Amino acid sequence: MRSEKFSLLTRALEELQSGQSAAARHSLGALTRRLDVDAVPEDMQYFLFAAALARRVGVGDAQQMNLYLRRFELPQISLFNLVAERLPMVGLAGRIANELLRGLLAEREEATLIDVGLGTGRQEVALLRGLAESGAALRRLTVVGVEPDPQSLRQAEAALRATAGELGITLRFLGIPKVIEALDEDDWGLLRDLPGPRLVHAAFALHHMAAGVDRQDIFHRLRAVEPAAVVLVEPNSDHATDSLSQRFHNAWHHFSHNFELVDELGLPERERNGIKLFFGREFEDILGAVDDSQRYERHERVETWAGRLWTAGFSPAPASRLAGGWSFPHPAVHIRPGPGYVGVGYKEETLVTVLCATTEAGR
Repeated sequence: MRSEKFSLLTRALEELQSGQSAAARHSLGALTRRLDVDAVPEDMQYFLFAAALARRVGVGDAQQMNLYLRRFELPQISLFNLVAERLPMVGLAGRIANELLRGLLAEREEATLIDVGLGTGRQEVALLRGLAESGAALRRLTVVGVEPDPQSLRQAEAALRATAGELGITLRFLGIPKVIEALDEDDWGLLRDLPGPRLVHAAFALHHMAAGVDRQDIFHRLRAVEPAAVVLVEPNSDHATDSLSQRFHNAWHHFSHNFELVDELGLPERERNGIKLFFGREFEDILGAVDDSQRYERHERVETWAGRLWTAGFSPAPASRLAGGWSFPHPAVHIRPGPGYVGVGYKEETLVTVLCATTEAGR
């Protein structure tokens, strides 16, 4: 029964919080002996949460559990592509963000896109193709990739240059191999001097800002760049709280909905487990990091992100801009507009949000 397994999991959590490592190890062991990951779909979530908590009671326990999970592994890039292509909370949110960006760029012949967490440029290549297919006027585009991985920057530049050349768009690419909180005054000055209108886009990136970073200050700095608009994609859950118990229950609630949807999509077993394993690595960060300063999956609620935007001087995008005809071929997946955002959810829970904010100049 779920209640018995969940009771063992939460007992281990309580024992960890009270310093009873041996008791927590015993509870986790009792739980894993009751799990059959191959036969019971929900057991993968229990196993992944148990593996995350096991990191807090001893490296040996965590390593043993991860060895068991390794048989489900796919290469990391394959896992990422799998999540982006198969899970609507990621792929659909990306398509909505691109459509919002296309609407903001449609009548511009020249613009700048500042992309925080550019990665290898998959979404941005799709944006260029979407602009061309819609007959947009854009002819000159500056793309600034704020991305800490130099190899990803090189791949993104190559992909974007090839696509822009194919579509007849003059592309200027500037790579900044840093995380956003590491930008110095010269970097911020560079961003302010780029040709307008300037748009800022960040998909699943800003929640990675390190502990101790003043997130509100980053939004004030973004506002000083004077962008016409900002489009952010972020999960809708609070995993930034210092309380381990709150993080656990918030993560369980949030990912339970994701995992239920994965089980309903009719994917092959290897893909289904691969997607869950991809999120399992987030559990390790959210729950398994003993040193809170080493946590980077600091997701927050949409109200928190929106509040930072409004405090920095941005305004919610007009409702008409957020009323697109988006859909997904699954009856339990919903797309609903909110004040300044579009939410993508499963059943009644909003799991990912696409926020769109403008400045007076961009309205």
